[in-house]
Amino acid sequence: MSATSLPLTIITGFLGSGKTTLLNGLLKDSRLERTAVIVNEFGEIGLDHLLVESAMDQMMLLDNGCLCCTVRGDLVDTLLDLLRRVEAEEIPAFDRVMVETTGLADPAPIVQTLATSEAVAERFHLHAVVTTVDGINGADTITEYPEARAQAAMADLLLVTKTDRPEANPARVSAALASLNPTAPRVAVSGGIVDPAVIIELGRAADHLAMEDAGNPDAEDHVHDGACGHDHDHDHGHHHGHDHAHGSVHGFDIQSVSLVLDEDMDWETLAGWLDWILALRGADILRVKGIVQPKGFDRPVLIHGVQHVFFPPTEMGDWPDEDRRSRLVVIARDIPATALKASLASYRANRAALDAPISVPA
Repeated sequence: MSATSLPLTIITGFLGSGKTTLLNGLLKDSRLERTAVIVNEFGEIGLDHLLVESAMDQMMLLDNGCLCCTVRGDLVDTLLDLLRRVEAEEIPAFDRVMVETTGLADPAPIVQTLATSEAVAERFHLHAVVTTVDGINGADTITEYPEARAQAAMADLLLVTKTDRPEANPARVSAALASLNPTAPRVAVSGGIVDPAVIIELGRAADHLAMEDAGNPDAEDHVHDGACGHDHDHDHGHHHGHDHAHGSVHGFDIQSVSLVLDEDMDWETLAGWLDWILALRGADILRVKGIVQPKGFDRPVLIHGVQHVFFPPTEMGDWPDEDRRSRLVVIARDIPATALKASLASYRANRAALDAPISVPA
């Protein structure tokens, strides 16, 4: 195991959506044989670790709570302990980590842990959030349970499971997911089996390749097997904003708001607006993903934030597609899309007024 940063993949999904079945299948593939697995459960007695057949000789099981709340500190300790055990030659070296959360976990605080713990951030980086969604009951579960909605909204990849079952309705589930998280690829899973490459090849660059859908609410999208392809039909206007709302019987309102900017924005304005909305409603900003071209930058910049925490922005080598417009996707809870768009317009106008030269009469 080298001293470079290791990828950490979060596998989440609601109760019974097929996380353990998925993980079992993945770990049988030789491409993932050097994977350390952390399994978390809700309850005092751990059972899932008995069902997971890991290629590693040692598995770290977190008990008594969920990763997103009572055992967040234990996640840091567990990751660092894994490194210590490798160095002490107590366990085999590993190339990546997969964390399977409880079915009731909100993945956002887990992502925050990776960003805010300096000791962890030096050795691990977030590879992706992968969410399993039941192909039979998933649409109803998303409507009924806020935890399921948060898991789907946070995902970099959505896996619609149980599509081989006769009672499955993957098209209905996919439609529900498209309105909640339009930028995440959706892959149909049959028999709990998915090509590991679909997950391995995810990453920060791949995460933003999906941004090409950001300005197009009508882009055709289907549940599909294997590759994550989409059809696109971009409408190039001056300033665009599209939102996808998903209601809930509990009043838990999550919206995915897409903002496309034809004009370059200076970095100070963009960063200032993000700081402003996070200060006001940070807990309700589930995720911000974007590829932007600030004024004065030669290359596009990747933006990735979760609630109050933003990862350091990174410059890309080039644009992932022919569209050179800055694009942001904000997944927010109980914040009207119109208010979010208006806040950006207002902040830009106020910033421009403050930067305008003052005319002094002669």
